[in-house]
Amino acid sequence: MRIVFQLLIILGVLLGFGAAKLRFEAALSQDMVENKLIQPPLKKGTSLRLGQTSAAVALGGLRSLVASAWNFRAFLQFEDLDWIKLEESYGIITSLQPQTIQYWDTGAWHLHTNASVYYNENPDLPPFRRRALRQLYINKGSELLEEGLRQNPDNWRLHLALARIWSDPHKLPDYPRAVRHYQDTSASSTTPDYKKAQLKRFTFYVMCKIPERRAEALELGREIFRTSDRNHTPNLVCCIFALQNELNTPLMARIPEDELFPDKERQLKWLSNYWKHRKHDYPMAGVKSKIEYLEQAPNF
Repeated sequence: MRIVFQLLIILGVLLGFGAAKLRFEAALSQDMVENKLIQPPLKKGTSLRLGQTSAAVALGGLRSLVASAWNFRAFLQFEDLDWIKLEESYGIITSLQPQTIQYWDTGAWHLHTNASVYYNENPDLPPFRRRALRQLYINKGSELLEEGLRQNPDNWRLHLALARIWSDPHKLPDYPRAVRHYQDTSASSTTPDYKKAQLKRFTFYVMCKIPERRAEALELGREIFRTSDRNHTPNLVCCIFALQNELNTPLMARIPEDELFPDKERQLKWLSNYWKHRKHDYPMAGVKSKIEYLEQAPNF
């Protein structure tokens, strides 16, 4: 009886030691993944999709090599316009190398741009089907980037890629969503300082396209304009000009035109170019009438 009791104690000690060892190893592994010292474990089912040879190589520590081979295969699928297999390939590639941002970005670009344009311009499909597939693949590209962010939180390049999708006038823009992604990009701790001024301008441009946020946009535009002469870009200046008109900004509170524009000649040129983009949802109050006035004015 005493021997049985001693064996139970030894067994308990061994089990306790094993459990503690597993917890320690799991925490250590998680810490090493977060610090990008090792790759995270493969997703469930990835080995089956890779096939026996590739899975053996990947599990043997050559995941980057296998991912490169699958990336080449995806390029051939892109040339063949085989979007279904291409999407599957990037699912495998990003499972093998989830910390390589280029794979998330490139895979998403193929889906939200190349595949969506292919279906939208396919004359063999009825119009409703074309529109539905276009929307579907834009969403697929966005979802791939969102998954990339779940696995690489705080990566500014993925936030920016999402902002570009939803602010692109050639896709199906969702401006409020684009503003959120631009703000997330600016707030990311990994965003380089040299990018922040540009991101602020991009946030302003998208905010200008949301009628309910134009008062807020004007405040942001003024702040950007006054921060640095380098921000006095034609598009930013023209947006402020139109916003002040649309919001009936009192004369004393306006940035005067002779401060906004370097001279009358460039005012006419900048406003004329800005007017050409009126289908892109920018504010246009007072722009056309000002162009006509400047065109009829005597020599500047």
